[in-house]
Amino acid sequence: MLIKEKQWSSLAFMIMTLLLFILLGGRLFYLQIVKGDYYRGLSSQNHIRVVTKPAPRGLISDRNGVVLADSRPSFIVTAVPSEFDSMNTAQVASLLSITEESLTSILNQASSVPHRPVVLLASMSVEEVSSIAECIYRIPGVLIDVAPQRRYHRPEDCCHIIGYVGLSNDPESFRGEITGRTGIELSMNEALRGSPGLHREVVDAMGRIVEEYRGTGSDEPVPGTNVVITIDSELQRTALELLEKTALPGAVVIIDYTTGEILCAASSPSFDPNMFSRGISQDEWDALLQNPANPLYCRAWTASYPPASTFKIVTAYWLIAEGMITENTMPAPCYGSLTLGDTEFGCWTAHGRLNVISSLAQSCDVFFYRTSQLGSLDGLAEYAESFGLGSRLTDIFTDERSGLVPHSDYLDRSYGSDGWGLGNLLNISIGQGELLATPLQMAAMTGVIASRGRMPLPRLVLQREQRETFFPEEACDDTAFDIVTEGMLQTVIARRGTLHSVFADFPWDFWGKTGTAECSGEDHAIVVGFTREPEPIVICVIIEHGGHGGSIAGPVARDLLLSYFEGSD
Repeated sequence: MLIKEKQWSSLAFMIMTLLLFILLGGRLFYLQIVKGDYYRGLSSQNHIRVVTKPAPRGLISDRNGVVLADSRPSFIVTAVPSEFDSMNTAQVASLLSITEESLTSILNQASSVPHRPVVLLASMSVEEVSSIAECIYRIPGVLIDVAPQRRYHRPEDCCHIIGYVGLSNDPESFRGEITGRTGIELSMNEALRGSPGLHREVVDAMGRIVEEYRGTGSDEPVPGTNVVITIDSELQRTALELLEKTALPGAVVIIDYTTGEILCAASSPSFDPNMFSRGISQDEWDALLQNPANPLYCRAWTASYPPASTFKIVTAYWLIAEGMITENTMPAPCYGSLTLGDTEFGCWTAHGRLNVISSLAQSCDVFFYRTSQLGSLDGLAEYAESFGLGSRLTDIFTDERSGLVPHSDYLDRSYGSDGWGLGNLLNISIGQGELLATPLQMAAMTGVIASRGRMPLPRLVLQREQRETFFPEEACDDTAFDIVTEGMLQTVIARRGTLHSVFADFPWDFWGKTGTAECSGEDHAIVVGFTREPEPIVICVIIEHGGHGGSIAGPVARDLLLSYFEGSD
């Protein structure tokens, strides 16, 4: 009896085991044969997703360590085109507050790299990203990530110098990569951008992360190089404030003429580059473009103006260095104009008989009309180019203009060989006519006089080596430097000097020159000058449509220098 019970137990166990194997085999048959194609399809959709991690751009700081541009974390929403279901387009567009057409366009443009995430919306706050974060588990192919967003401190003060960033158009870049568009952000982009990282993860058919990829590890992003510029941001801010008080567009450039370092390059009006970092709206963009004062336009190195009477320091130097006049040369008196043929060349007042020093101090046009006829247009043009006019002075401002120094061949092309004559030389000798210069060039021109030809080329980035002097050594003439410098000093200290009333109470020696550039409408006001103490700097101030140079540009120059020198004591 006992044996029969054991036999039955063994039989029951065998039957149960057989049933389990039959069930397991049936399930395997169902999964592998009956549903094999279905699960093979799902399995094939599991893949390794490679996510690009943007690198933080390098910091941009001023000469005193003040950070002018850095990056802060912000949320971005991306989509993987190969995983995104077009049935979800309306829902995702609604959650992101963008149009369906815009979303479709972004995805279509990224179709050539279907497994690479493309940025749908960047620079999002926690509140903005929360709505899609709540639904993202039901939307395959949509991801939320954190990326660095460019941030500008003192944005309007340095907007033209620092520039701004935007999405890269380079086909070699990853989707959503940020690149410099203007200013330092553009010219130093390769150094600032760093190297993006790569993060690998295994995802399922719904785009959900299954596990970290166990193969090659992730590559961490490498931050960009920090850049230190020569600008003094406090001086820059004061310059912009003084320009804005005039209620007219204008620019200020200040350079240390012993090093070539640009301490200030202010342009007014300005704009906030943070608009471009967070994504500028159409209304904001239209407002910038429709502003008649054109705040996007940098007047410090992009705008070209007739240098007007500030150019007389070049003409005087040329006349003396070439032996055409001396300190004692006194041509026929100025009666308020000079007649050449049937054309009358006017002066702003009747000065009488003057030498070159008094002519510089009182800005007499007739003196230079008469004496410039002793030379040639090409001779004057050659000296003007030696002073930095007619060519770009830096390699850092991508939108820097070269201005214009007209030679005879230029006038031949413009007017024909019979279409111009001595009158063009007379106009150019006083900084009018076809002659054009940027405020940066006018500051450098003044720096040649201040440094007696030893000023290095201007530079904006401290990490870069000091560049060579640009004034030819063979053109240096000590007598010419002495006489022109004395004329600029008399402009300030002589009773009839054009800057005497403005700088009468200035506590340091200042060598200056005024200019009134003729244009359509009210003339432009210009002042250039330099100091030796407390610091060796040159300055150029231009106020568009400001009238006489000394009356409005002069006070801006004086107040700015007072603020700077008193603040550095």
